[in-house]
Amino acid sequence: MFQHPDGPDFDEDDGEKCKAWIAEQGLQVKMVELEYHSDQAISDRYFDAGDSDCSYWNPDRPDGEGWFCLSIHDTDNGPDCWWPRREVAWY
Repeated sequence: MFQHPDGPDFDEDDGEKCKAWIAEQGLQVKMVELEYHSDQAISDRYFDAGDSDCSYWNPDRPDGEGWFCLSIHDTDNGPDCWWPRREVAWY
């Protein structure tokens, strides 16, 4: 799994702390799950193998500019990737 070196390390039960950190950073976050990868063969490979290795997965980047990978971690539904980008403030 992966975590951006500048990102904090939250425990599973730190959902509110994580949300607060995202808001403080001015980030918009989209989550991409391996289960729904654009290439179904990638998803099938992970779930059919029964192996927790997903190093071959290249998560789909959301449309638009500025997205970067914050983390790839395992969940009850398989690996997911968090793609944040800075929110643009319009004044």
